[in-house]
Amino acid sequence: MSGIFECHSVTETLPKWIYYQFPKEMLSGILVGGATGCMNAIVTFPADYVKTQMQLIGKSNGSRFSRPFDCVRETIRAHGIAGLYKGLPIVVSGKCAAMSCRFGTSELLKSQISDENGALSHSQKVLCGLAAGLAEAVFVVTPFETLKVKFIQDQGSQHPKYHGISHETRVILKTEGLLGVYKGVGATTLKVGCDQMMRFVAMEHLKEFYKSGDNTKGISKPMLGIMGAVAGALTVFANTPIDVVKTRMQSHEGGEFRNSFHCARTIWRENKFAGFYKGTTPRLSRACLEVALTQMLYDFFSKQFEYYWVK
Repeated sequence: MSGIFECHSVTETLPKWIYYQFPKEMLSGILVGGATGCMNAIVTFPADYVKTQMQLIGKSNGSRFSRPFDCVRETIRAHGIAGLYKGLPIVVSGKCAAMSCRFGTSELLKSQISDENGALSHSQKVLCGLAAGLAEAVFVVTPFETLKVKFIQDQGSQHPKYHGISHETRVILKTEGLLGVYKGVGATTLKVGCDQMMRFVAMEHLKEFYKSGDNTKGISKPMLGIMGAVAGALTVFANTPIDVVKTRMQSHEGGEFRNSFHCARTIWRENKFAGFYKGTTPRLSRACLEVALTQMLYDFFSKQFEYYWVK
């Protein structure tokens, strides 16, 4: 385990101005969240790729895939296993930045509003989760998700026009300006804010239930993983419709919609209720795996951070 990190303290490896400028809790959230996000993105990306492809199906572009398995099979047939990883660099960098922002915000808030025992009231849990989700959505997720969705859709076409993520970014900024990477910001903020609020509250309540009032009782990593999977599943069924609207708004056809409400009406007109739950199966598998991994990895990296932190 010690081989994971160089044998130097955190305060020796970081620039002094970072050490003195940021609270320990916030710095822990940023560094640990970033490491967790990178590893998480690599593992869960194929499911996210399939989910995005399924949600992009509409009457304008036809039904290329009837089931998630068809998407996997056709992608591998056309591009090999590597086809399921198209757009991975933007997702890894985005997930790293998103989790740094998420956990940095939540850890800072928790340190400021918790009582002397580190406990939070129900409303404080909601506030921490919601604030973390809103910060993550506005500063990181919206631009990265827009680039990811457009790139995956482009690479799935017969004549891709983007040569890579950097080329895509330059083209969008040149033709559409900064607003081009902020398509669907309303739906994204609502989706991510609700996501993190529900997951944060669910995880805190599950931990309290498991400990049964004994705060000295530890939680094993497998149990953290199970708790994370349950929290992830709850959010999928609650806000997949918002995720579908977000994906359609961020696609190349996103310019056809006046706003998120117009997009939602279009989805209803095309596919009724079922249209809002396209991609649920791959999203469910990705979310359960992602949140389970996040909880286990965050716990592991947090302990490493504490071990190497010099007070």
